[in-house]
This record gives sequence, C-alpha cells and structure tokens, in this order.
Amino acid sequence: MKQLLKLSMLTFIVTQTGFSQKYNDTLISKGSEINFAKTQKRGIKKNNIIYFVENDLQTISAYKKNRLKWQTNVVSICGKPKNGEPEIRYVGFNTNKLLVVMGKHNFAEVDINSGLTRLVG
Repeated sequence: MKQLLKLSMLTFIVTQTGFSQKYNDTLISKGSEINFAKTQKRGIKKNNIIYFVENDLQTISAYKKNRLKWQTNVVSICGKPKNGEPEIRYVGFNTNKLLVVMGKHNFAEVDINSGLTRLVG
C-alpha cells in the first residue's frame, strides 16, 4: 500500500511539473527533422502536435494544444551511448514514430502516440 501511495505521489508530481514546462515557438522547425549540428531548432510540429527536445538534450516531450501529452527521457531508457555525449543529436519524424540519434551511433524509436521508447541499434 505504501508503494502504491509513493507511486501515486510521484506520478502527480511528474505530471504537475510537466504541465509547467513550455517550449519556445521560435525553436520549432517547419520541417520533418532536426539535426543539432546544423540548426538551433529543437522541435517539430506535425498534425498539431509539437515534439520538443528539452534543455537537457535527453528528453522529448509531446505537446498538444500547449498541454503535455507525454514525455520520455530517451537516454535513460536506452542507456548512455558508448561513443559520444549522452544527448540527442538528431530527431526525424516518420509516419508513426520519431527516429532519434544519440551519442555518435545509437538509434532509438519513439512512438508518437504514447512516447514508448526503444533502442534499435
């Protein structure tokens, strides 16, 4: 019972802090991809949803109508890359997923509906 209460409190805190975050409209790309080596943009807008890489360069948040839909820390879920910095370097939009490159050669996929994240290579 105590564990359930702790989990409920943690979920409440994470959800509440998630709603207070706000992306910067000037950092939203009109294209379908962001390459951090080539641009300062940090978000992609597709189908009225904004997929935004947060300041830590490890977390992607999805916003619909300025409200947080989901959030995922790609590096903590997939693990630190063996080569390169533990941060997102590229995000590309594909029909039902975001393709993410972190470090130098690690690839992940993020489901655009749920934020479910998995390492693919």
